[in-house]
Amino acid sequence: MQIIALTSSKGGVGKSTLAVNLAGALSLRGPCVLVDEDHAIQTSRNWITGSQIPVQLAPLGEYPAGTRSVVIDTEGRPAITDMVQLSRACDTLLIPTAPNGNEMKATVDLYESLREKGADMNRVRVVVTRSTPTGRVGEAARDHLRSLNVTVCTTIVRAYAAFQRAEEQQVLVQDVRDERAPNAWADVCALALEVS
Repeated sequence: MQIIALTSSKGGVGKSTLAVNLAGALSLRGPCVLVDEDHAIQTSRNWITGSQIPVQLAPLGEYPAGTRSVVIDTEGRPAITDMVQLSRACDTLLIPTAPNGNEMKATVDLYESLREKGADMNRVRVVVTRSTPTGRVGEAARDHLRSLNVTVCTTIVRAYAAFQRAEEQQVLVQDVRDERAPNAWADVCALALEVS
């Protein structure tokens, strides 16, 4: 069983949006469970509940037999000790960041804090999200983070309006009627392949 957790020290980085769609992409390979640990807001839970998305909700650690993948959407801004512990318990700890100075600085600070506190850095990766769909902003951010010795996914998850529509409609981004939805879904599937 593969366990992928998404966490961040900042809000609004697209963590829950990525968690739901990544779980949907991973479900193409076999049963996938989504854990919503953000009990205060429950974005992932509300998105999945009552939907046709082929992902099952489950409490942390209570996965049905045959589960192939687990995606954990952590609470907003968890304690650093919790993130360190999570890095040791999951296969991949993904930290989404938008490609702007404030969010990237916060992400680098978090990455260094995790290293200093003894996280399993072989499992920690940053993923650039909410990048402009055109141009090289996301790639430049990824390359800058790499120059700071941060492990960053190659995949850039670009900011398409289809992601917001997917949440509103309680579907995966691939199911939104939008000419750019296939591009958004391609980004998610590329990330699923990269972290699998």
